[in-house]
Amino acid sequence: MVEVSHVVAEWAFTQGLKKLREASENSNQSEIARRIGKSRATIGHYEMGRYLPSHDSLEIMLDAYGHGDRATYYRELRDRVEMHSPDWWEDEFPEHFPPQSMALLAGFEYSATDLRTFEPQHVPELLQTPAYAEALLRAELADHRADQLTLHLRMLRGRQAILNRADPPRIACVLGEAALRSPVGGPLVHGEQIAALVSFANRENVDIRVLPDSSGRPAGGASGFTELLLPPDIIQDFSDVVYVATPVDRIHYESPDALAVFRELWDRVWAAALPAEDSVELMADLARRLTKDAS
Repeated sequence: MVEVSHVVAEWAFTQGLKKLREASENSNQSEIARRIGKSRATIGHYEMGRYLPSHDSLEIMLDAYGHGDRATYYRELRDRVEMHSPDWWEDEFPEHFPPQSMALLAGFEYSATDLRTFEPQHVPELLQTPAYAEALLRAELADHRADQLTLHLRMLRGRQAILNRADPPRIACVLGEAALRSPVGGPLVHGEQIAALVSFANRENVDIRVLPDSSGRPAGGASGFTELLLPPDIIQDFSDVVYVATPVDRIHYESPDALAVFRELWDRVWAAALPAEDSVELMADLARRLTKDAS
C-alpha cells in the first residue's frame, strides 16, 4: 500500500467532498443536511475536517451529488483519515509548529511520486545542504528568534528525509544559472552546496538541469514553484498540486486552469535548460572553482 500522509488524506477527503457538492445540481448544504438528518452546519464541518461522516451518511451525500459510484473510494479515504496514523512531524515539534501551510507541503512531499521544481534564484529546499539552508534562513528570518530558526532547520531536515528512503520520489529540477552563482553563505558554503547538487544529480531518481542566463527568463518565470504528482490510486480527484513560496506564506494551487499555466511554464523552462550532462559539467566546474577560492 502506498504511504500517504494523514494531512494529505484529510485534505483529499474534505476538498473532494466539497468539490463534488459544488459541481452537483444538489449543492445546497441545507438540503444535503436534511437528507442525512443533520444540521446545515454539519456539512460545513465535514468539508473542513472537523468531523467525519458515517459510512451511511457518506453514501447518501455521494448519491445526492450524483456520484454514488465513488462510495467505495470515499469510504476507504475516510477510513484512512479516521485511522490518523501520525505524520512524522506531529511528535517532533511544539503545537504551534509547523504552520498549516508548511505541514501540508511536507505531507504532499511525503506522498508524492514525482516532484518538478523550477527555482530561478536559490537552490530548492529539498536539495539544500545544512549550511546553505541556515545561511538562507538567517537572511529570510532576520526578525525571528533563534528558536524559530532551529525549528525551521529541523523541519527542513525531516522533509529532506524522503530523498533517502527506500522508495524516494523522482525529482526533476530546473535551476536558473543565477541560483548557482548566488554567493549564499560565502565561497565555502556555496561550493559545498554546488558539489552536493552534482552528487544529487548522479542519483537515478534525480535530474537537475541548468537554465542558462543566455536563455532569458520565460514569461511568468519570476518566481519558483514545485509541482507534486500524487499517487492516482489513492488520491483520485487531485492528480497534482503546485506550491509557490511567497514572502508571506506558502500557497498551493489545485484547479485545472492554474495547473495548466504552471505545466506550460515547466515545459518552457525544461526545453530551454541545458541537457543533464552539460548541466552537471557546469555545476562540477563551478564547485571546483569555488572550493579553490575558499582554500
